[in-house]
Amino acid sequence: MPPKKPPLVIQPTTLWDYPSQHYGSDVQGDPRYKGATPSYIIWNLLQRYTREGHLVIDPFAGSGTTLDVARDINRRALGYDLAPTSKDIFRADARKLPLEDAKADFVFMDPPYSTHIEYSDDPRCIGKLDAAGPDYYQAMDEVFAEVDRILRPDRHLGLYVCDSFVKGRGFFPIGFELFALLRRRFTPVDIVAVTRHNRTLEMGNYRAAAETGNFFLRGFNYLLIFSKPADGSGQQRERAGRTPKVRNARDGRPPRRPGAKGRKPLSPLPPKAPGRGRKPRTPKGTR
Repeated sequence: MPPKKPPLVIQPTTLWDYPSQHYGSDVQGDPRYKGATPSYIIWNLLQRYTREGHLVIDPFAGSGTTLDVARDINRRALGYDLAPTSKDIFRADARKLPLEDAKADFVFMDPPYSTHIEYSDDPRCIGKLDAAGPDYYQAMDEVFAEVDRILRPDRHLGLYVCDSFVKGRGFFPIGFELFALLRRRFTPVDIVAVTRHNRTLEMGNYRAAAETGNFFLRGFNYLLIFSKPADGSGQQRERAGRTPKVRNARDGRPPRRPGAKGRKPLSPLPPKAPGRGRKPRTPKGTR
């Protein structure tokens, strides 16, 4: 029997736990899609950090969950993916989006977490890059540079990501590494821990293997929330060359962040009640 869906409300703490992949009587995205984002996460982010009519961008659109949630609450949305699953999603690399500078009001990302899922046969797919080496982090840094380009100043982004453990190879703190990369361009707002309800977590063989092998199953995902400085200084810092190169995940020395002295904290936008909206028209010049 599927879990009962509780009322959809703004989450007030940094620990989120919702027992269903979807909210309400409908589904958002495709429940058969591997690695689909729980839709209540996107709903909470958009209620906090956007208003009706704002443009939401998802560079890793997957099955279109972000698009469905955005339409539910009257936000415009554009989704991009190397392997589109519907006509609403445009084929594009997250590192080179067909969108003008400073057009997005919010960017949500749920990228591949190393090589655990086969998303696409496209050789450009970031899901083909192992988080044990530098190439994965270099690719994600290029994604963050593109997000910096398309995101309007004084707006927010959310990154949903999980660490990786590979038996015989060790633990890879993807969340910490990507946080360090984002901090080179954006201002940290908060970190939310989202409880994972992956079916494998309840399977006896997985749990037994974790106990006998003395390792941990991934019980939560990071939701990293950042804002772009009101003066748009993210790209300026990169061009000035004051940030270090991307380092290997194994060397234990994540990139340092340039100082942010004198920067004022950015307040989130007030939440609005959920409602149904019409499917938005694609803005001109984005195809």
